[in-house]
Amino acid sequence: MMSNNSSYKNLLASINELNSKDTLNVYVPSTGKDTQFSPLTVKQQKLLLSSSVDTDFENLSFMNAINDIISTNCKHNIRILTVDKPLIILQLRQHAIGDILKIEEDDTTHEIDLNDHIASCKLLDASAPDNLEIEHDIIKITCQIPDITTDTKYNKQFTKKVQKPKSKEKLKVTDVIGDIYVSELVKYIQAIIIGEDVVTPGVDVNISDMVNVFESLPMQVSNKLAALVKETRKFEIACLTPESLPEGVSISIDASLFTTE
Repeated sequence: MMSNNSSYKNLLASINELNSKDTLNVYVPSTGKDTQFSPLTVKQQKLLLSSSVDTDFENLSFMNAINDIISTNCKHNIRILTVDKPLIILQLRQHAIGDILKIEEDDTTHEIDLNDHIASCKLLDASAPDNLEIEHDIIKITCQIPDITTDTKYNKQFTKKVQKPKSKEKLKVTDVIGDIYVSELVKYIQAIIIGEDVVTPGVDVNISDMVNVFESLPMQVSNKLAALVKETRKFEIACLTPESLPEGVSISIDASLFTTE
């Protein structure tokens, strides 16, 4: 007769084998193709629910958890962009919980058929706009839509920067709203070019120094970059605003997506 410990190990081995074989096709918008993913596990659901408790800094812990799960569950080595996240998450959620997603708005409950919504999103143009660069006087900034690895890296650096090392008091979003705004913009920068000088994040300077360089630029530069970022996120926003929802109501990528209530 097997010991309880042996039975436990055999059970885990069987579950791991089952998980390795269990795959689903997930449409990755930036590639225009289906890619094999592993379904969400109970452990990952637990991670998402736990990370959502940290509501500081626009819930960066939760978004990092989302990025990690997407990277872990994707069975192919492809570059997944931040604009891909909403549709990927909605597909994983649909497989795990079902087609109907309920959105609570004041005293009204809206129901979204994810099967129909995901199908409509697949018909949208998810390609990046041409000429992802901005210019101001002699300043030129080349840009790219960040991938989820870059997104996580910047989120962690941002959290580290705004923490108070000598105080247990946590900062609130209202304390660092400007830092959040700048951090989100800098994620899109591929290089800053001024004359013959080129600064590239992760190559010439670290993230913190890149933020310092960007903050020293004229305000017109940030306005132009913000407009470019808004343009690149049109598809991402469309995935979160089904036509069936009233104006001003959208799907939130938060812990409520991964519960049945």
